[in-house]
Amino acid sequence: MGSSAKKLLLVALGLFVIFSSAYADEWFEKISFKGDLRHRFEWYGKESWTTDSVGNDVLEDTLHSRYRNRVRARLSLKAKPEDNLEIGMRLVTGGGDPVSTNQTFDGAFGTKGFQLDRAYFKWSPFGGLYLKGGKYGTPWELASKAFWDGDLAVEGATVGWDGDFGSVSPFVNFNYLWVDEIKKDPADVMLYLGQGGANFAFGGAKLLVAVNYFTYTNIVDHSPLYDEDFFGNTEGTTDVEEIVIDTVIDGADTTINIDTTITQEPSGGYAYGYDVLQPSFKLGLKLGDFPISLYGDLVYNINSEVSEDNMGYMFGIKLGKAKKPGSFEVSANYGALQADCSNATFVDSDFAGGGTGGNGLKVGGAVAITKKLTGGVTFFANTLGPDSDTPKKYYRFQGDLKMKF
Repeated sequence: MGSSAKKLLLVALGLFVIFSSAYADEWFEKISFKGDLRHRFEWYGKESWTTDSVGNDVLEDTLHSRYRNRVRARLSLKAKPEDNLEIGMRLVTGGGDPVSTNQTFDGAFGTKGFQLDRAYFKWSPFGGLYLKGGKYGTPWELASKAFWDGDLAVEGATVGWDGDFGSVSPFVNFNYLWVDEIKKDPADVMLYLGQGGANFAFGGAKLLVAVNYFTYTNIVDHSPLYDEDFFGNTEGTTDVEEIVIDTVIDGADTTINIDTTITQEPSGGYAYGYDVLQPSFKLGLKLGDFPISLYGDLVYNINSEVSEDNMGYMFGIKLGKAKKPGSFEVSANYGALQADCSNATFVDSDFAGGGTGGNGLKVGGAVAITKKLTGGVTFFANTLGPDSDTPKKYYRFQGDLKMKF
């Protein structure tokens, strides 16, 4: 944690102590803290291709593997100074990655940093209407985390409405979000997202149905949004003109031939825009006290410049819920994310190694050891570039121990 973050945290804690002492009855009930810690062992391995002596692509015999241990810590503060006003902040581990708050054990036991992950307000003036602003978790309903990673915290403003008509609860939200603010240039990259849908309750079952439409402004030819990596999205090309001068001397005659050739080279920016429709559903059932959840997500990039590799999907099932001591859950899903179905920066950072251009299976399970301690495992069996001439198998195993307070 940097010195400014430390000072800010100390000031916040000092104010909390002062006000909680002076106005104990008023403030103590309006401010809450919570946190969690996760220790993870992780292994992943993927195939690799090489070129033989005559230039043919050859699949190598061994997996390229990595083993590591990681930790994630999160500390949240939430205040309700008024009944219709919520203010929240959260500090997390991580190094600035928008879709990961893990910190790898590395660096000769060096200290690990905290980042500001949430800083937001939510004002609900009347009738289910609300305004949210700052930095906060994805404010739209999610059936899965395939296309919006669970660690993502967006930045901007959201206006929404949540209705309540008994067994039917409709909702809409409109999101005005900054992705990349360009200094000295009005071509900021913005994300505009609108969602409409409803939650239904009937006969002990619950059903979520929602449709998103989102678009990015000024994304074509823009450099990668994070870590100088397209994460599977198609990189654009640019025409490079080369003038070739050929001089031919034949005795006393000299001929000069001038020829122009045009070649295409990588542009360093995105090839396409992302104007995406995303319908989704989630169905929750109970067999006695045993919960079952079925879900599905679909994305379709309708940008006129994209003619292929523009769809993605994820379908899954979850049985049980690891909540009470001794309870358990198991889950499985299968999905495919074509290269330009969505901007790859923000999709699930674990599936197929993170990014687009992969498909495959994810299975997992967890058991509640106590009310506050859970253990679980997850396994991915994916294929990278399944439609390419050099597809690669990708495997990932995660063993987690989670604690919360």
